Amino acid sequence: ESMGRLGVPEAGDKKKIVVDFSSPNIAKEMHVGHLRSTIIGDTLSNLLTFSGHDVLRLNHVGDWGTQFGMLVEHLRDEFPQALSKETAKDVELGDLVTLYKAA
Repeated sequence: ESMGRLGVPEAGDKKKIVVDFSSPNIAKEMHVGHLRSTIIGDTLSNLLTFSGHDVLRLNHVGDWGTQFGMLVEHLRDEFPQALSKETAKDVELGDLVTLYKAA
């Protein structure tokens, strides 16, 4: 059995471990920097699971309430067409990023 594990034994003292990772700000455009926490957290989770621990992966999108609220308020004032069902499809993510920075 150890051959399938590359000679690495399972942990003798198995534990329940929570790995909390990834918190990109969804009020901003995604970029490669957001992946760092996700990759590190996933890798640690894989290693701990391979070692025999019971791992709970807690992956969240972060606290975006304040940013989102600021964006909506700024949209109401400066770009109300973004909040209308009829004209929202004409709004691009880049427009929202510009507005987010201004808010």
